[in-house]
Amino acid sequence: MPGGYWAEGACCREAVLRELTGEDEVYLLEEGADWLPAQWATEALARCVVSLGKKTPATREVMRSLTVGDREALLLQLRRLNDGDWLPCVLRCPTPDCAKMMDLELKVSDLLLPPYAEQREVHVMTVDAGGDSFNVRFHLPTGSDQETAAVLAQSDLSAAEELLLRRCVEAVTGPDGAPVQEIPAVVRDKVPARMSELDSQAELTMRLVCPECGTVFTTIFDTATYVLEEIKARAHHLDREIHLLAYHYHWGPAEVLALSARRRRRHLELLADELAQERQG
Repeated sequence: MPGGYWAEGACCREAVLRELTGEDEVYLLEEGADWLPAQWATEALARCVVSLGKKTPATREVMRSLTVGDREALLLQLRRLNDGDWLPCVLRCPTPDCAKMMDLELKVSDLLLPPYAEQREVHVMTVDAGGDSFNVRFHLPTGSDQETAAVLAQSDLSAAEELLLRRCVEAVTGPDGAPVQEIPAVVRDKVPARMSELDSQAELTMRLVCPECGTVFTTIFDTATYVLEEIKARAHHLDREIHLLAYHYHWGPAEVLALSARRRRRHLELLADELAQERQG
């Protein structure tokens, strides 16, 4: 993880992950049909992150306590573990007169950032305001902050942004050192940008050029949404995979669902080879 999980004053940047199984995929699709991406990310990580370091179990609350950037990094690692490094994408040019579809090949390894140089659980910054200054104490947005704000954002985006800022800013002191109850406008302007600098893995912004019309535009790569769409795309194959493997291997559905997508594909490839040889013989 680029930032790391803090426990007992120490920062851990290592995590142990396992692949998504068929059972995980069914759960995340069926139970998570109405979840927002931030909520879906929590559930996916809680199921597939075994531990942080060697000791900390990956409970839902621990996954919610991670920064948005660390959660993004873990989801990217999970995607690579399940389906490899390449991330095929299809985007539409945002120019109305063009609107052509674009094929884009990304790599997980290109999207993952190295560990941040600054290791802190809580950050402090000084914001200048016309000769005066405010000292601001804040933490980076976590999964819990993101989930709470995302629910509100469905009805009021401005209110959600305000809520996120208030959750992350822990204290503001004025020029005289006294606590400031209402967050000053200059602090509202400066702190979000500083948060983005400190947790650059949190929002993966790509600058692209349409090969058809030459339009330059930016787009955000959201890993939770990408992985969920991949799972949805192969969901209709899952019943057939269960049928074929259960029929030929004499396994029960639960045994097939316990396999990862990669292992199911491997067994199906071996099965296809065996059946082809039987037909030829």
